[in-house]
Amino acid sequence: MKKNKFDITAEELAKGLGISLERLYEVVDFFDADSKDEWELKEGEHFAWLIKNAKTRTFSEFGAFAIAKYLDTTQPQNIWSRLKEFLFQYKAKLRKSFIRKQILKHCNSLTIRNGHIYLSKTDSIGILMTSHARINKAFEDLLVSDPSLEKGLDFNDFEDKRFYSLQGFEKICHLLGQELTLKDRREWCKEVTVTGPEVMQKLMDAEMAFESKVEAAKKAVRQKDGDRCQATGQKTGPAKSMTVNVHHIFCRQHYPDIAASQDNLVTLSEAVHKNFHSWNGKAPCTADRLIEFLAIHHPEAETLTLRLHYSNKVYHRIKPNILVAAK
Repeated sequence: MKKNKFDITAEELAKGLGISLERLYEVVDFFDADSKDEWELKEGEHFAWLIKNAKTRTFSEFGAFAIAKYLDTTQPQNIWSRLKEFLFQYKAKLRKSFIRKQILKHCNSLTIRNGHIYLSKTDSIGILMTSHARINKAFEDLLVSDPSLEKGLDFNDFEDKRFYSLQGFEKICHLLGQELTLKDRREWCKEVTVTGPEVMQKLMDAEMAFESKVEAAKKAVRQKDGDRCQATGQKTGPAKSMTVNVHHIFCRQHYPDIAASQDNLVTLSEAVHKNFHSWNGKAPCTADRLIEFLAIHHPEAETLTLRLHYSNKVYHRIKPNILVAAK
C-alpha cells in the first residue's frame, strides 16, 4: 500500500481551494466536532500534526479530497476544478523537487569544457534512473536521427569517459520521454527535460561565481606575499626567472568550504610546489603535512612554519569532506 505523504501545508491547501486559512480551520474543526457523523479527518490518513498543541497540521491528497468534498456540499462553488488545478500544480512542484534532489545527488561530474556544460554518462544515468543499456540505445538512435547528435556540441569524451552537453542530455531525455515503456518513467524523463538543464545551469553559475572568489583570493595572496616563494624567499627578477604558484594549505578537494579563504593560501615556487605534491603523494594536503615537508626539505622556512601553525589554529575544527573527495 502506498504510504500517504503529508506535504501539503494548510496555507497551500487554503490558497488552492480558494478559501481563507481561517475558513479552512473552521472546516477542520467541524470535522473534529462529531466523531459519529460522516465527516472525518483521520490522523495518518488525511493529515499529520505539525504542532499538536497549536492544532496545526499538514495534509495528504486524501485529506485535500475530503475537505473539498465537504466544501462542495456546503457552498456553491466549483471546488473540484479548483482542487484539480491545485493538485496538478502541487504534483508538478513535488516532481520538480524530487528531480532537483536527484540532480544534486548526481552532479559531481558537471564541468565546463570548450564553452559547454557537460555531465558524465554515469551521472546522467543516475538522474534519469535508467540503465547503461537503455541510455546507450537512446544515444545510438540519436546518432542516426536527423539531425543527429554532434560530437563537441552534444557529447564528448574526456579522460576516456563519455560526457553529454546540456543540449545532448536534453535530447536523450526527450527521446526517453517518448519511448520508455512505463508511463511513470516517461513522465519522469519529460520532467527532467524541462527541469534538468535549468537546475544544472544554476549549479554551474554558482560554481563559476565561487571560482571567481577563489581566483580573487589567489590574486590577493600573491599581492600580500609579494609574489615570492614563502618557503625559499626567492622572487622572480631580472637575474632569475621563476614561476610562483598559489597553494591551498588544506587542499580544495578535501576542504572545499575554505577554498576561497586567503588564510588557506600561500605562494610557493613551482619547483617547491611540485616537490611537495610529489612527496605528499595521494594524501590530503594539510598544514601539518606541509610543516613536515618543510622540516625535511626547507628547515630554514621558519616564518612559513609559524604561518602554517596559525592556519592550524584557524581551521583545526574543520573536518575533511570525505564524500566530496571520494567522488
